[in-house]
Amino acid sequence: MTPRARAVEAYLKALRTGEASATVSASRHLAPDVVLDTIGAHMWGNGPEHFEGYDQVVPMITGIGVITGIYRTAPWTDPVPLEDGKLQVSAQIGGLLSSSTLTFTFNDQDQIVHVNQVNAGGSPSPVVDRMPDFVKAYVNSALANNTPLIIAYTDLNGAPNLSLRGSTQAYSDTQLSIWVRHANGGMANALRSNPRMALMYRDPPARANLTFEGVGHFESDPDVRDRVFELMPEVEQKHDPGRIGACLIIDVQRVNGSTPRGAVRMQAAVPAAATT
Repeated sequence: MTPRARAVEAYLKALRTGEASATVSASRHLAPDVVLDTIGAHMWGNGPEHFEGYDQVVPMITGIGVITGIYRTAPWTDPVPLEDGKLQVSAQIGGLLSSSTLTFTFNDQDQIVHVNQVNAGGSPSPVVDRMPDFVKAYVNSALANNTPLIIAYTDLNGAPNLSLRGSTQAYSDTQLSIWVRHANGGMANALRSNPRMALMYRDPPARANLTFEGVGHFESDPDVRDRVFELMPEVEQKHDPGRIGACLIIDVQRVNGSTPRGAVRMQAAVPAAATT
C-alpha cells in the first residue's frame, strides 16, 4: 500500500471510529496547512463548512461525533486514484445519508493538504401504516443491545411515570407486547384506567431514536399469553416462572424517529380507540 493510501486509511479510521489512537495516527499524515471543506451533513446538517489548519481539522476527526455511528458501519470503498495524485473513498449508505465521498489532495511529502467531503442527505421517508421490519428488529433486540425501551404512562393519581421494560417485543406489524410481572401492580392498574402509552427506543452510538404512541389492553386468551411470554428474552421469563403476570398488547398508533436505515414515520390506518 502506498504512503498516500495509508494516510487515507488512517484518516478514515479516525472519522468512523472516534478512537483516540486512530486520531493520533491520522494526525501524523496531516500537513500543518491542511484544509477540510465539507458539503452537506458533515456534522448533522450544518451545511457547507470550512476548516483551515491542523488545529481546526484534527478536532473534526476526534472523538465520537453526532454521525460517527453512521460512518462506523458504512461500506467504505478502498482508496481510488484520481488525477494529480488525489485519492477518493466513498460509501453508499442509505437512510440519513444516502452517500459520503471524501477526496484527498497531498503535498510532495505525501501529507494530506486538502480533504473535500461531500455528504448527500437521504430522501424523506414516506408515511407507512405498519412498523418496518428493521424497527421491529430494534425492539426485539433492545434488551440484548443494552437499550431497553422506556415506557411512559399516567398513574392513578394523574402523574406521569417512566419504566424500563425489557420484555417489550414486536407482537405484529402494528402491535407491541409487554409481560407485566405484577398483574395488579401500579402500571397494570394505571393502564386499566388510562390505556394511552408512549415508548422510546434510543441507541446513541447507532444514531437510532424511535418514539411510539399507542393504546394498551390486557389479554387473557391462553394462546396470546403463551406467545407473549415465549417471545420475551429468557432473562425476563426467569422473573416470572409461574407465568402469573399480565399480558399487555399495545396497538401502535404512531412511530416517529430516525435510524441509520432511514427516518421512520408510521401512522396506523385505523387508530385504536382509547377509553378512560
